Amino acid sequence: MSRDTDANQRLWISLGYGGKTAPKTVWRYWKHRDGHWVIASPNDLAHFEQHGRTVKYNGEVVIEAKTQWSATWLALAYFYSQIVQTLPKPPIGHDTDA
Repeated sequence: MSRDTDANQRLWISLGYGGKTAPKTVWRYWKHRDGHWVIASPNDLAHFEQHGRTVKYNGEVVIEAKTQWSATWLALAYFYSQIVQTLPKPPIGHDTDA
């Protein structure tokens, strides 16, 4: 992928792209079935299923875009604008070395 000339894929790398086996702390994107992709947010807080220009979240279509890449980018935007605010707040860490 590092030699890929598709500018959209190169942008994806800048987000911390990874495939299914990449660290869960980065955005991941992998082929699930013929023509279907999974987009996983960091730390598996959300999984999207992408079918070409359509993206589903929890089985419901949340994005219909003009291109497949537009749908991919809009899935990330949907995560930050609609899902993050509904997640439980993480615990505040404590310094145990003090």
